[in-house]
This record gives sequence, structure tokens and C-alpha cells, in this order.
Amino acid sequence: MRRNDTPAHADDPGGRDGSKPGPRVLVVGHYASERSGGEGSIPLRLFGRLRAQGVETWLLTHVSARSELRQLLPAAEFERVVFAPGLRGFGPIYTVGERLPPGLRTIAWAVTQLERQLAMVPVVRRLVHDLAIDVVHQPISVSPVIPSPLTKVGAPVVMGPLNGGMELPPGFKDRDSPLNTLVKAARPMVAAVLNALLRGRPQADVVFVANDRTRSLLPASARRRTTELSDIGIVLDSWRIREEPPPPAGAAPDRYATRFLFVGRLVDWKGVDILLEAFALVKERVPALLEIVGDGPERASLARQADRMGPGAGVRFLGWLGPEDCTRRLHSCDVFVSPSLQEAGGIAVLEAMACGRPVIASAWGGHLASVDETAGILADVSSRAALVQGLADAMVELASDAGLRSRLGAGGRRLVEARYDWDVIVDQTLRVYGEVREAPSPGPPTPRAEPERASTATTG
Repeated sequence: MRRNDTPAHADDPGGRDGSKPGPRVLVVGHYASERSGGEGSIPLRLFGRLRAQGVETWLLTHVSARSELRQLLPAAEFERVVFAPGLRGFGPIYTVGERLPPGLRTIAWAVTQLERQLAMVPVVRRLVHDLAIDVVHQPISVSPVIPSPLTKVGAPVVMGPLNGGMELPPGFKDRDSPLNTLVKAARPMVAAVLNALLRGRPQADVVFVANDRTRSLLPASARRRTTELSDIGIVLDSWRIREEPPPPAGAAPDRYATRFLFVGRLVDWKGVDILLEAFALVKERVPALLEIVGDGPERASLARQADRMGPGAGVRFLGWLGPEDCTRRLHSCDVFVSPSLQEAGGIAVLEAMACGRPVIASAWGGHLASVDETAGILADVSSRAALVQGLADAMVELASDAGLRSRLGAGGRRLVEARYDWDVIVDQTLRVYGEVREAPSPGPPTPRAEPERASTATTG
């Protein structure tokens, strides 16, 4: 780590009013990525909003994110990112795991999360010492059953917001393979054992949780130190309502079709196969286009499914898009669709709502909290047939009624402004930082690592 990344604590100018200096925060995420979406974006959003509010903040993440973050972050912010490798010999587990069936993929990803976290513990201790860190914040994994080894690091530890414990709707249990069902059944027992061995969450100073469901899945000792906080949010200044101009004379005919958009990883529980089945029904009734933004292990099978819909199916797979391109797609679509069957949060839904776009979503999980009748239409999940028909009927209804699209889009924007502004979330987070800083000291920092250990983590 370069020396200019470790400014002395005495140089901190403190609060603008001359009060006690603000906290020096280390955000720790075993991965941090806008590309992969989901919880991987949370460490980046937290880091970015803390920095925007003038908080002295650093981000520690896995070295695999270096290339993406170099392109994504301004140079001054990239200099505050520290990259750490995982444990030696574990690298191929994640790569191979992405190609495995769902149950084995879950195991591979859990192993990857744990080995990366274990590798980061000595780096965290060194950074707490070198950077005079006041608070260590580990926002992910958001799952309450994944343990954390982050303890005794020489500074108070805050974890979360956690949000998990999601299961498939009862009518979709058959989508789980026998292996995946076995993995889910064994998860609580395995989590109890691992949390007894890796004491990060039971010993954390504060654990943020999104809801009571998540709180109930934590170790008993961790439940006593929980605070409720949303795990997803929107930087409102980055999302403006922008109406598309009318098409010019001679525009392609498909410009007059209703444009539906899905954004997310192409994994089985996102339900994109169900969306394609519903869209085939929509195409029989109204002119429509479906754009699918994202990538993942299911892409090839989904592309084959779309091909079977025949010429002129109106389905476009756009792959992964960067933030600016993704924002343009959100602004240019008419309706956003999320058929996910196991979505605890759903950041893409909030981004669509922030753009003033109406949402159609499965009536399950996080969608029930973020989408109400003022912002979109929720489709019945009692069975696959019901969800297919519900999605299709909602898509046809919104394709046929521009006024309804406009009203729901405006309602969604109001909902995001009221509940999911990231700056409100950060204000709540900073209050908790202040509380844990005032609590009794966790003890002296662990002595800094030997030089050869320090060389395993780098900035920039």
C-alpha cells in the first residue's frame, strides 16, 4: 500500500463546525461490482455516498474487481480502493461454480464468499492500524445465514443491511432440483455451526437488517444488536425522469411497439424463462418488443427459447451494459418487468421507478415491499400458469393504456423519493457510526502485519 494512502489521523479537519472529527470508515466487501449487479453494488454505493458526504472512507474488496473499478471510478476515488487476493488455491472454485447446477453453484459461491472474507481479515486489521479507522462496515453478504469472520479488528464493526431468508413461492418448489432442495434444508444447521466458529456476526457492534424475517435468521446474540435499515437505495440525483421525444418521420415501425425491459443476471430464479413465455402471449395481442439486459449461466438456454418463438419474436438479448447504457435503456423503455421468484431486494426495480417507468413484477419477496398499486402491477405467483398469464395480461394492459403507464411511472418516482433515497440511508448509517464510536473501546488494534503480508494487498 502506497504511503500517501495512509494520512495521519491528526490531519483530519473534523466537522465543519469545529466539532469532533467525523468517522474514518473502512467499507469491506468480498466483491464490489456494478457489472454483476445485486448485492455486489452495495459496497460501491455505500462507499460512494459516504465520500459524497465528505466522510473519510476507504473500500477494501477482492482483486478481481480492479479492472472494472479502474474504469468505473474517478481517479481520486480509485486511489482509495484497496484490493486483496483470496486464499491461495481457491480461485477456480468460483469460475467452475458458475457452470454448475444451482445446488452446487450455491455451495461454490458460499465457499468463495467465506474464503475471500477470511483472506481479508488480516488486511482489515492492518488498515485499521495504518489508516486510524474508527468504524469497519461490512455490508455484504446480505444473506443472514452466511457467517462472517470479521472480528477483533481493533475498531467497532457494523454489518449489513442484511436481507435474506427468501424461498421460492410454494407453487414453484418444483423448480428446485433435489440437490438444491437438500442444500436449502441443510443451510440452517450449517449456518449455526459456521456462526459458532466464525463469530463476526454474533460479536458485531451493530447489525443492520431490512426486516423481521431476516432478523429471525440471525444467531440469537446478533439479534439483540440489530437496527432496521433498507438494504437497497437510489442516488436520486443520478436518476432523472426523461421522456423520449416522439419518433421522427420515417422511423422504423418497431418504434411504435411498446418496449418492455428486463435487467438482471440471467440465473434460474430470476424467472426470465417465464417472462419469455408470457411475452409470446403478448405478441399475439399487441405490437411489443422485449429487451433483456444482463448475462449469466442461463443465457444460452433462454436464447434457444426465444428462437423457438419464431421470426419476428421481438426479443433482444443485449448482454451486460455499463451504467450509462443501462440508464439509457431504462429511459427508452415503456415498462419494466421483473418476474423474479426469489428477490429479497431488487435494485433494478427501484432504478426503473426512479426513471418514472411503471413496473410489472411477481407478487413475491422484495417486490411486495417496493412496488404498490401506485407504482405498478403485481402478478399472481400461485402457479407457473398463473404467473405467465398475470404477466401477459399486465403487459397488454399497459401497452394499451399510455395514461396508466404515465400515472404508475409518476407514482413509482414518488415512492422512491419517499423511501429509498441513498442519502437518507447514509444519514441513518452515520448516526449509528456515531453511537458505536461512543461505545466502550473494543481494545487495542492488532499489531500491524509483517511487510511480506502487507504486500498482498494493494491500492489502485
